[in-house]
Amino acid sequence: MARLVIHLLGPFHAVVDGEAVTGFESNKVRALLAYLAVHADRPHSREALAALLWPDRSDAAARRNLRQALSNLRAAIGDQTASTPCLLVTRTTLQINPTGDHWLDVAEFDAHLTAVETHSHTDLTTCAACITHLEQAAALYRGPFLEGLFLPNSAPFDEWATLQRERIHRQALEVLYHLCHHYERRRDYPRAWRLAHRQVEMEPWREEAHRQLMRILAHSGQRSAALAQYKVCRRILAEELGVEPDAETQALYARIRDAGN
Repeated sequence: MARLVIHLLGPFHAVVDGEAVTGFESNKVRALLAYLAVHADRPHSREALAALLWPDRSDAAARRNLRQALSNLRAAIGDQTASTPCLLVTRTTLQINPTGDHWLDVAEFDAHLTAVETHSHTDLTTCAACITHLEQAAALYRGPFLEGLFLPNSAPFDEWATLQRERIHRQALEVLYHLCHHYERRRDYPRAWRLAHRQVEMEPWREEAHRQLMRILAHSGQRSAALAQYKVCRRILAEELGVEPDAETQALYARIRDAGN
């Protein structure tokens, strides 16, 4: 049984039995696999998939394009000759085979977050089991969902991908925030700094992350750098959003500034 591994966090990447899949003819084929993989819990009608990927074509042309894309997809992942195929294909529906050997980073990412959300603990940042799940989720997030894959003539697919991208982006930021808070409390400031800095790289106007950086720098004996971080935060907020830092950020700046007097 062939093992299909699909990475959608960051650039699209698919692997079959340890070998990268390079036979995709177009981004439409990659998009088809991505959509089926994310929604692997149910079959999808051919009509719906054709409309998702070729909304600007007639029904007949869209269905023909879907047949061609499916043929290329099955050939690329070696599904036509597999003893247990990765895809369940009927005349009317397509689905990832629930009994097949496949792995999806998005599903794994979601599973780690579900484990944290459903675990009973008094404080997330001191729960060893949950911190392990958060670490694994952070490692899975290589970048935005389907980074660099856009279908200009397929607005329904791009809208779906955008919603997925925004959801996972928000979740990844929360993962990094909680991990940073955990390591800040443990006084592992180098690791905490990297986690806060990664948040700022992902979302430069994220005040929570700027505050984390300010505290980490101050606790590390880098008071001047902490004050400079506030100025960076203030400039970004002014340029990007036209606002001043909120009261909590300003109060933190004042405490760090006054601590040197």
